[in-house]
Amino acid sequence: MQDHLLATALEQTIHRYGEDAGALAQAARHHLSSPGKRTRSKLLFAATPKTQNFKALVHAAAAVELIHEASIVHDDIQDQTERRRGMPTVWRQHGANAALLLGDHLVAAAFRAVAEAEQIDSIRGPLTLALSQSVSRAASGQHLQLTNAAQGEFKAFYTEIAINKTGALIALPLQFAALFNGSENHDTSSARRCGEQLGLAYQILDDLKPYAASEHLAADEDLQNRVITAPVAASSMLFPKVDPFYALINRADLRSQALRQCHKWLDSALARARHEATFLTAHSASVVEGFIARQLTIKPIRENRSTPTFRPWQKQSAVSVEAV
Repeated sequence: MQDHLLATALEQTIHRYGEDAGALAQAARHHLSSPGKRTRSKLLFAATPKTQNFKALVHAAAAVELIHEASIVHDDIQDQTERRRGMPTVWRQHGANAALLLGDHLVAAAFRAVAEAEQIDSIRGPLTLALSQSVSRAASGQHLQLTNAAQGEFKAFYTEIAINKTGALIALPLQFAALFNGSENHDTSSARRCGEQLGLAYQILDDLKPYAASEHLAADEDLQNRVITAPVAASSMLFPKVDPFYALINRADLRSQALRQCHKWLDSALARARHEATFLTAHSASVVEGFIARQLTIKPIRENRSTPTFRPWQKQSAVSVEAV
């Protein structure tokens, strides 16, 4: 019952702030009519079971989701994505200018949700600071990905993108939870680092999806556009004298080693996330462990061509982290 009440109140709050958009209201209604899985707000709710300030928690969760929605609207313009959640994207339906401005509005709506939350004066400043820093880090990560200019150091470049673009918006609900749980001196640094590593792990898993069917790799959009993904970074590190895109498409032996390296990076990211979780409340640490078990734990399988690969979408999962 409590989960249902939280979910209902959350959707009402998201729509109230998100659709209060003046001339952009129609575009806002279009985008928000098909909600995502609300993974980030669920993480916040799960990590703050004892809070007595129900309304303020919902406002904070709405802020997290509104920032995520803004990032989607902006990303869809830049990536020229035509459909999202089974519907035309905002830029496709209403034009790129409307989509750009709607994304700006949704960012503002997130800050308004925090500003109007009641009885949180002691943490309103730290909540706002965490929110603003998250937006800046996510924007930085998106910009780096669009430049696609690693200047030879693919792994460091890839890690910076994933930690910022994906990790910042997974870290935010953990940071908010730390504040609602009364973190000492309003310190959310461990929550931020934990979430960033969870985001890195998620991004690695997402990058491995195309490798479940290696016969189709030559047609993969990221490989065609020479986007620096985890397998590309791994191949570049392991075989610096071989073009990583050629190796991944045409050399099954090199591809196999690169995918194993990605799995090692995944394990390392999860180990670091678990370490940072030890500095959170015991309950929040258990929530992080459950999140890892449901979302980020996979088993290696083998293709017909005996190439080790991984299929993260086959894991048992209660909720799925959406791409940022």
